[in-house]
Amino acid sequence: MNPRLQLIGVFASMLIFMVVSYGCGSPTSTRDLRNWMGENGNVEHFDQVDGSHRLTFPIDHGPHEDYLFEWWYLTSILDGQNGREFGVQFTIFRRALTPPTNSQNKWRSGQIYLAHFAVSDIQEQTLWSDERFSRGHPKLAGVRADPFQVFMEDWSLASSESTFFPLELTADSAGYKVELTINRGKPMILHGDNGYSQKSVDHASYYYSFSSLTTAGTIEIEGETHEVSGKSWMDREWSSQILSEPYRGWCWFSLAFDDGRELVLFELQSDDRSVRTIPTALWIEVDGTTHSIASEDWKIEPRRYWKSYPVSWMLEVDESRYLVEAKFDDQVMDTTMRYWEGVVEVKKANEVVGRGYMELTGYD
Repeated sequence: MNPRLQLIGVFASMLIFMVVSYGCGSPTSTRDLRNWMGENGNVEHFDQVDGSHRLTFPIDHGPHEDYLFEWWYLTSILDGQNGREFGVQFTIFRRALTPPTNSQNKWRSGQIYLAHFAVSDIQEQTLWSDERFSRGHPKLAGVRADPFQVFMEDWSLASSESTFFPLELTADSAGYKVELTINRGKPMILHGDNGYSQKSVDHASYYYSFSSLTTAGTIEIEGETHEVSGKSWMDREWSSQILSEPYRGWCWFSLAFDDGRELVLFELQSDDRSVRTIPTALWIEVDGTTHSIASEDWKIEPRRYWKSYPVSWMLEVDESRYLVEAKFDDQVMDTTMRYWEGVVEVKKANEVVGRGYMELTGYD
């Protein structure tokens, strides 16, 4: 195909994506997010999350184009040799404009990919962030299950051997870049009922994670290279609808404690207090075993706001109280869909006992 026609095709797909995602008028983050998550999509033409699918690997590491959307999400908390501390977020989202077809023409893709890449520089209190859009195509953006790779142009998270781990993350943008090797950590976590994760009475996804992934490599910021090491968290999730009225977004936390345990918790957010959600919390023990925490046995409440974002929270769980607070306040992804995504620390009785990542959507 003529390269100029290829570019025209890409541009046309971007326009379609903007119409699908934002409709007419000025976009807002909450509306954008709902549209992305299927509120106004032709969801009836896609498979629905009903718990009937049994996760199978390595195939489920790959794309699920029979569902409306999905994402591959990686966060890392890393320490430099000179005492510097960094956070890295790398996410690639897939959303379908149309149900999958049997066309052999790779340019006739009904898939749109969106990639986010960010580095939190804790010492400088600076978030470096970037995003890219592309239609799905083997030369532009896509994913394969085995050997695993999800990529957009030269941004890539991929298996470096015949097994899923180790993974190699390579991404660069104006002023910053990362090259990381991510090795196996604790066993895979299947959320909910063997990967069937309910968010509310009407909303669910298929969801699995990897925690405590040993990570090492380099981060370069404005020409200065830092050798780093630490731990990563990886999420995989897909659905055809997990956000619609009256929900506006969610809060999500993955917290790594100094004693070797992790805690992941999340809840959909609504301005209507009468609306029922299914708040979810899960302990991951040192040996990788997990146990869910009943919703009545934990709670997390905002303590301090920065602009519209709750950046400090009081967490009560297992008869203990923890303060979960942003390492610095302005870790807002100033991307097409604005959200807060960054590094937090966990304190108990004023002593730091852990670190983690927090994600806040629909708070604009």
